[in-house]
Amino acid sequence: MNDLSEYIDGLPNISGAEGLCEKAILANHGNTIYLHDSGIDFGRVRSACAIALHMHQPLIPAGGGDLRTAEIISNLQYMMDNQHIGDNHNAPVFLWCYKRMGEFVPQLMNEGRQPRVMLEYSGTLLHGLRKMGANDVLESLKTITMTPDYRRAVEWLGAPWGHAVAPSTPAQDYRLHVNAWQNHFAALSASKHSAAFAVSPPLKWLCPTTRMWPTSS
Repeated sequence: MNDLSEYIDGLPNISGAEGLCEKAILANHGNTIYLHDSGIDFGRVRSACAIALHMHQPLIPAGGGDLRTAEIISNLQYMMDNQHIGDNHNAPVFLWCYKRMGEFVPQLMNEGRQPRVMLEYSGTLLHGLRKMGANDVLESLKTITMTPDYRRAVEWLGAPWGHAVAPSTPAQDYRLHVNAWQNHFAALSASKHSAAFAVSPPLKWLCPTTRMWPTSS
């Protein structure tokens, strides 16, 4: 897998790797990728259910008192820094919500269970977590993404850079959002802070149009 910079000139790397994603998609068209690792005989399944967790925090101009010069920070960081205001005292719980799948999945699998979960983290959330120093959250997610014993329990959905919207030209605009997320996640994965992301699964696993998971479109 090619190494991608997580940030370029201080800005999140959200474009430029479209060719790598497209190449991976084409190279694995029709393949099941990690189906053989699932441990489930899908031919014998009579009924099933699945959960998908949508995780998002917007970026807001709250890094300072003057909106004209305020740094753009995660809304979660603002909540953490101002827990005396409104419901902001819930911020630590929100932060744990973004981390806890990295705790639940290993615990359940070590108990002999076979959990399955679909995760959708927006690019702004991942960027915000990194900028606010919540590296433990990213490390927790890295565990269930990279560890062969756990990765089969998680499907990463292709969330956009920001919150999902209904653009005026869906086929084009939404794809740009997804491409930005793919590029940013790949850059996050290959960064020096999360080097193990770059080992396995490869970039093709981060591209939502592979055929392993029919919901990842």
